[in-house]
Amino acid sequence: MEILFTKPSASEYINLRKSSGMGGEKSLNRTEIALKNSLFIVSIYDNNKLIGFGRIVGDGAITYVVSDIMVDKSYQGKGLGKIIMAEIDKYFEENCNEEAYISLIANKPADKLYFKFKFDYLKDFEVAMKRKK
Repeated sequence: MEILFTKPSASEYINLRKSSGMGGEKSLNRTEIALKNSLFIVSIYDNNKLIGFGRIVGDGAITYVVSDIMVDKSYQGKGLGKIIMAEIDKYFEENCNEEAYISLIANKPADKLYFKFKFDYLKDFEVAMKRKK
């Protein structure tokens, strides 16, 4: 396995979304734009096949969002998500200060992984929201 800090091709990303169970068909054009505008990317390959991925998006100063943490279903449960998050956590340690607002939206049971990297549920008076289409 090889860990790279470069963006995969849009088609590799889309294929991993499918093979990881993330779903949600994305267009090649929008995927290329999204990958290009990422602040930080972790890609894991096995024999030139993208099997793990995660990224950070945001403004690079105050607001950061952890996004698209995904591992091919046939590689899940082998610690690859933890490797991806460790690299993302290292980025935050080296590039952020106390002014940074770092967030993510997790699918269960992945929330258990994020607890290990200083993420927690919102306070009682806080809510997560998502804009309707």
